[in-house]
Amino acid sequence: MDLDVAERFEPIQAILLTAAQEIAKTQAAMTVVVQSQARLQEMIGSLTESVSRYVETSDARLTRIEENLDGLIRAITAEHENGRQKN
Repeated sequence: MDLDVAERFEPIQAILLTAAQEIAKTQAAMTVVVQSQARLQEMIGSLTESVSRYVETSDARLTRIEENLDGLIRAITAEHENGRQKN
């Protein structure tokens, strides 16, 4: 009851074919993952750049507000001191 060589190798070939198909699917999935990761890194870089620009512009606005507030405080203080001197 010896099986001939072809019959013995058929199950092995089927297993190898299935394994090769699974490897191909895994490689395709990994390609998608790598591409997604690259897009994600680009998006994070873009977001970081946008946040940095926003922080820089908000710092500049805050500096202008502080300067205007300082000038206003000086003007009010000067008016208050002038008013005190007249009384």
